[in-house]
Amino acid sequence: MAKITKMPGRTCRFYQNGKCFYEEELNPGYNINWRCNVLKGLEDEYDKLLHQAENFKLDEHAFSVLWEQRMEELLKSEVLCRKIVLDNEAEFPFCSAVYNEVCLYEIPECEGVCSRFKP
Repeated sequence: MAKITKMPGRTCRFYQNGKCFYEEELNPGYNINWRCNVLKGLEDEYDKLLHQAENFKLDEHAFSVLWEQRMEELLKSEVLCRKIVLDNEAEFPFCSAVYNEVCLYEIPECEGVCSRFKP
C-alpha cells in the first residue's frame, strides 16, 4: 500500500522557512522559549550597561562607544548561542535563524497542508 503524505504548506501564510508560525501569529511573543537567546542576552547586557552608565554618570557618547565595544565582543563569542549562523543577508546581522525576534530552531516544523492552512 502506498504511503500518503501531506502536501507541503509552503503557500500557507503561517509558513516561514519550513516552520509553522500559527501559534506565534495568534499571540506574538507569548512563548518566551521561542525568543532568540542571543537577543535576550543582548537585552540583558544592554540593561546591565545602562545601569552601570547611570551609576558612573556617563554621557550619551561614552555610553554608545562602550555599547558598541561590548556588542562586538559579545557577537564574536559563540557562548551566547551554539546555533548561531553568520549571514550578512539576515534580518539580524548576527544570525540567519532569527525571524521577528523568534529563533527558527525553536518553532515547530510545518506539518504541511493542515486545518489551519491559509493561502
